[in-house]
Amino acid sequence: MLTNEERKYREAGRHGIIFTVLLLLLTGCTQKATERDFKAYFEKYGVEGCIALYNQAADQYIRYNSSLCDSGFLPASTFKIPNSLILLNEGVISDTAQVIKWDGHEWPNKPWNQDQTLRTAMKYSCVWVYTGLAEKIGIEKYYEYVRAFDYGNKNLEGPPSRFWLAGAFRISANQQIDFLRKFYNYNLPVSGESIDIVKDLIILEKTDNYTMRGKTGGGMLSDTEYVMWLVGYLEKDGAPWFYAMNFRTDDYDGTAKARFDIVKDILRELGLI
Repeated sequence: MLTNEERKYREAGRHGIIFTVLLLLLTGCTQKATERDFKAYFEKYGVEGCIALYNQAADQYIRYNSSLCDSGFLPASTFKIPNSLILLNEGVISDTAQVIKWDGHEWPNKPWNQDQTLRTAMKYSCVWVYTGLAEKIGIEKYYEYVRAFDYGNKNLEGPPSRFWLAGAFRISANQQIDFLRKFYNYNLPVSGESIDIVKDLIILEKTDNYTMRGKTGGGMLSDTEYVMWLVGYLEKDGAPWFYAMNFRTDDYDGTAKARFDIVKDILRELGLI
């Protein structure tokens, strides 16, 4: 029969063991994060920006301009990744061969002025395809998906067919990484087939050594300033490296290519390409 004093000591010991185990578990689960100086790659184009990278195999983040990686911006055409998943999962688009008829409206981007498929709409970032199909989804269904995806600030106030281009919708570089990880690992409430189709649609470059997937974006912050994005992931040796890069600029056309150049220069420095 234990005395009251013995019971107290035994209880204290038990709590101590539990605390120690929890502490070890939490310490072991802590993700590694490194700040790297990639400033020169942005300065080359006269822009200020940030990049977040995540090495899934090592459970390690690498960031440049970490505070900016937490700042939210319009997702612009990077939203075509989740948007395509939604269109496919809802059956609005059946596959990549389905033809979306052009209505004859002349756009400044010549590749837009023709019939499209989901594949060409992604390739040419064809806005009219996605704004038109968005009307078939409806804003309430979009709310359901962005909440289920935990995508950005989930605020879809703005034009119902173009809330990702104008309005209060915002996502940070870190949140882009969170979404891309779920997308890559099939941890989204959509069919695996939909994810596989979109993974194929966003291939940017394929070599013997790696496959680079991603999507650009460009959104207006004001009458004279834009946010420019490139988000995606690189697969090498069977493992993914996720990336989300953005910068602000007053020269949309002059810095469009810089999105690829900056990301690829950083991936080269890391020895990935």
